[in-house]
This record gives sequence, C-alpha cells and structure tokens, in this order.
Amino acid sequence: MVRLPEVRHPIRLVAVVVGFVALLTVFGSTCSAPDRRTLPPPSSTSSTAPEGSTTTVDHSRTVLQPLTGQTTTTLAEFGDAILSGIVTGPNGPVPGATVRVERLVRDTVQVREVRARDDGTWILEGLPGGRMRVRAYAPPALTMLEPEIFFLTEAQPRELQLTVREHQGINVLSDVTPPAPTVGAEVNVAVRVVQKVVDDQGIARTEPLVGLPLQVQSSGWAFVNGPGATGSDGVAVYTFRCDELSTVSMSVSLFDGVQDRSYPVEVPSCGARPTTTTSTSTTSTTEPDDEEDGDGTTSTSSSTTTEPDDD
Repeated sequence: MVRLPEVRHPIRLVAVVVGFVALLTVFGSTCSAPDRRTLPPPSSTSSTAPEGSTTTVDHSRTVLQPLTGQTTTTLAEFGDAILSGIVTGPNGPVPGATVRVERLVRDTVQVREVRARDDGTWILEGLPGGRMRVRAYAPPALTMLEPEIFFLTEAQPRELQLTVREHQGINVLSDVTPPAPTVGAEVNVAVRVVQKVVDDQGIARTEPLVGLPLQVQSSGWAFVNGPGATGSDGVAVYTFRCDELSTVSMSVSLFDGVQDRSYPVEVPSCGARPTTTTSTSTTSTTEPDDEEDGDGTTSTSSSTTTEPDDD
C-alpha cells in the first residue's frame, strides 16, 4: 500500500494548478492563430481622385443660344379689397350666375370667380387692388355683352349691379349676288341659319344649324333651283330670276324640331334692263374751188337709241 504525502496547504496547491492550466491555454491559442501581418500605412503621395488637369476653364467669352418663350412674373393674388353686388336678368335676380372678376396687369390676367346666391347676391373678399374687369353670365342663354371695367382700391369696398341679357334663339342671315339684279337676269340668295348660345366662359357666340330643313318663298322673283336644307356651314344657296319690274319680298320657313317658323329676308327689287345706245357721227368738208372766193363746210351728225322691249 502506497501512502501519499500529506498536503499541509491545499488552497495554495489549487491556486498553483489553476494558474498552470491558464498558462497552457494562452500559449496554445497563440500557437494555433493564423499569421496576421499589420498593413503598412498609406503613402502620402497616393490619391483616389481621377487624373486630369486642374486648370480653370474660362467661359467668359462663350456665346449662349437664345431661348424661346415669354418671361413671367409672379404677382400678388390676394389683398384687402372687397367686391359685392347682385346679378339681375330679364326676370329679376339670377341665382347661380357666375361672376368673373379679372385683374388686369399689363398682359397678365388674374381670374377669380364666385357664384351668386339664391337671391342673386354675391361677395368676393381678399382681392388685391388694381384695374378690374367684371362680368356675369349664366349659360346657355344669359350673359353680359359689355363688362364693367374700373379701378379698385383696397381702402373702399365696391358694390356692383350686374345685368345679364338673353342671347338665344335663331338668326337668319342673307346675302344677294348681284346686289342690284335687273329684269331677265338671275340672282343668287345665300341664306345662313345660326343659333345664338352662351358658352361655358360666358362668351356670346353663334353656331351654324346643319341639315336644317327650310323653304324659301318669294313674290316678284321666279324660283329656279335650291336645296331643301342647310349645309355643313348652315348655308343654303338659292337661284331666282327677275321677271318684271316689281317690289320683291322673301321669307324663309324652317322647322327647328318644335314648330315651323318664318323669318323675313331683306332683298332688293328688280331693276330695269340697261338700255343700249348707238351714236353715229359723220362730218363732211368741202374745199373751196380755186376760181371762187370763200369756202364751204358741211357737217352731218346722227344718233340712234335702242329702247328696251316692253316684253
């Protein structure tokens, strides 16, 4: 039987063993680590910038091509001025009418719009002062043919009475060629049928009525030929003949989808056929004889006039 030596200080022995194990661990990890080399510091002469010249280019003499367009200026659209008023028409106040306020500054137009209330009144606040153009309209039939133009100041509110008028219905226009027809000659009558409307911008316009059936009646002119309806431009051309000296009347009857309507057309009367005049002049001169004193002259003139036939 083997006897182990007696350990008098066991704590010191444990500490020695632990320290020896730690030393072996550090040494082993150092030996197994890969070879790590420290990279040298970057050279002070190296650069990542692209190679090239650093000389400054002089553009003071470079000629730039002109650009097309118009220079615009931003103008103030708001201020302390106030506009108000009422829109009236043929039947009184016009509810829902549009009031268009345009501020005119040189070639620039600033637009503000407001709708009239049920009683036709309206108000527009926060306007800048300046030259104003104001008009009211209610498509498709009511508009102002002449706007209100004035200068507005921000210090004093302004109230306007805007009156709109009707611009609707059908117009029949005519043109006669030749303008002074004579007996026995033919004459052309161009009839143009248009409808008056107010567009979405309040502008009064006329639109041609295309393919509208119509009939032209005349007293004093004999009908030759013509279409039964208007063309693509709202025009129909008719040919008549002047048969006698008389006062001429003409009317256009058309059907617009609701009822037949008749419109008078102003045309000239037939004039007399131009007369033909033939003039003949004969002059004879007799020279004096050598044996006689004095001289003699004989002149003869004649004219012939042809009057138009009664037929």
